[in-house]
Amino acid sequence: MNPSPRIIAIAALGLGALSLGLPFALAGPETATGMDDTVPAGLPVMNLAVGTPESAGPLPPVPAEAPQAPALTQPTRITQAPADVGSVAEESDLSPFGLPCGLSVSATAGDGAMVALDIMDPCQPFERVVVEHSGLNLTGQTGVMGLLTMDIPAFETPAFFTVRMPDGTSESALTAVPDLGRYNRVGVQWVEDRQLELHAMEFGATYGEAGDIWAENPGAIDRALSGEGGFLSEVGDVTVAEPMLAQIYTFPRDTMLDRGNVRLTIEAPVTETNCGLPTEARTLELGDDGQVSVVGLDFTVPDCDAVGDYLLLQNLLQDLRVASN
Repeated sequence: MNPSPRIIAIAALGLGALSLGLPFALAGPETATGMDDTVPAGLPVMNLAVGTPESAGPLPPVPAEAPQAPALTQPTRITQAPADVGSVAEESDLSPFGLPCGLSVSATAGDGAMVALDIMDPCQPFERVVVEHSGLNLTGQTGVMGLLTMDIPAFETPAFFTVRMPDGTSESALTAVPDLGRYNRVGVQWVEDRQLELHAMEFGATYGEAGDIWAENPGAIDRALSGEGGFLSEVGDVTVAEPMLAQIYTFPRDTMLDRGNVRLTIEAPVTETNCGLPTEARTLELGDDGQVSVVGLDFTVPDCDAVGDYLLLQNLLQDLRVASN
């Protein structure tokens, strides 16, 4: 299939295209290239070779015209739960709580170019859900009522989402995101619990400072709305089987500040749970033209004798330039 015009490309290297080998030799700061003084002393560095968009294989296309998703089914008030909530009344196609079976999806745009995605299938509680959006693939899990709500940073407008359930059913939703053009947006996505970290160091900040926006200092949407700075979103459910996770950084194109650029890095702590394991990941960047560049990267986390070290993946994302009002 031809790639969607709204996605520039994805350059997936393939599991065998980049073999770093085991054991893995970590380069010290004195041998690293492309480093600057914002990298802490002693931080191991790997200069990762990845594919370019021009050499990319096609992503599944986003349909040019998608049907409007049906409205989210509204639960009815329940005065008494059924005696056996573990079984479904297949004859009547109702859930144990008396709600009609069937998948419904709705999408609602919010502040900061975020989209609230409401997913419901009353007859599929506690099930793994896959959400696809503009090169981004995420997992979630429905609750006891078969409901799942996810807040997802949009990468396109109109924003098109496809939801897939384990029984093979799927449904789509489409919504306009009118403020998307106000923001820069970049992200890293990976499969399984590999604990990648996206750092956005704003206005010359270094690791650990207030301007280092990452999972432990994510900022808030209010920072972007006021033009103060950006925020980080963590999306995906790590507790489901074969999780697909992402960290996405959003920064306003016009700010009230004029203090330099935003430096972007991706790194991975080497832990007992990810050491020596192959990693499948991709980066996403929303361009000024409204298109999304998706680049795949496959690598192996260093062996377990390197537990406690950090793997720094350099030059994968373009630094963001700050434009002041």
